[in-house]
Amino acid sequence: MKTKIIVALLILVGLTAGVVWWRQGGKTPVLPLKQAVDTTTEDMAAIRAFMADPNLELSDVNTDLPMPYFRVGKVTKMGNGENMEAVDGWLRKVNVYDQKELLNGACVVYEYHTDDRNHKLTAVVVRGLQPNEIDSLKNNGVTCISNSHDVAKITKTEAETIAMGYLKRAVSNFDQIKDQFTYSLQSNGEAHQWFWEDKSYKLPDGLEGRPYLYPTIRITVNGDKTISYWNTVSLFEN
Repeated sequence: MKTKIIVALLILVGLTAGVVWWRQGGKTPVLPLKQAVDTTTEDMAAIRAFMADPNLELSDVNTDLPMPYFRVGKVTKMGNGENMEAVDGWLRKVNVYDQKELLNGACVVYEYHTDDRNHKLTAVVVRGLQPNEIDSLKNNGVTCISNSHDVAKITKTEAETIAMGYLKRAVSNFDQIKDQFTYSLQSNGEAHQWFWEDKSYKLPDGLEGRPYLYPTIRITVNGDKTISYWNTVSLFEN
């Protein structure tokens, strides 16, 4: 008798499973697979788009803190200084890349920073090569120019054309905020700068940002047509 009951139960379970399978269209449910994200590929695509050079050669350096050091926290005034208490959710890191090609034959290269959370470009700076890097170039038959005292100058019109070209490629809403950029002459006329900040932005109560109080975009065009670029908009996104 017990054997018959067990067999009957097994048949019932099998029939129930068969009905469920039939109602689902005779298909075994397939769970969606999480696609692996190639961070380096996406970062480099953003950099190449900014530089308008799909074949730009880059090297992956490391992951580091944003420079200048971006911080958001609770600030307490202390004498002539202040102390900032870190808060959860506001630590930012950037992926760092070097451009392999020298700039104008000098011992400098572009260094790029991307927000490691979303691949957005946060900085482009001109970085001087270290002695070991210069020696490595020499060993490969490449000599770079160092300590040049020639100071090139560029007109505002020329610099503006260069700056606006980069900003159009980098800032998705550039047409809406273009007129909000302020211009200034830098380094005794050797460089031209355009600056924007979103003063309508508000951090959560009790928090402050350093060294930036608001999301900012800054681009400087040097006399030799190289640039420096900072964009903290994505760093303020949480």
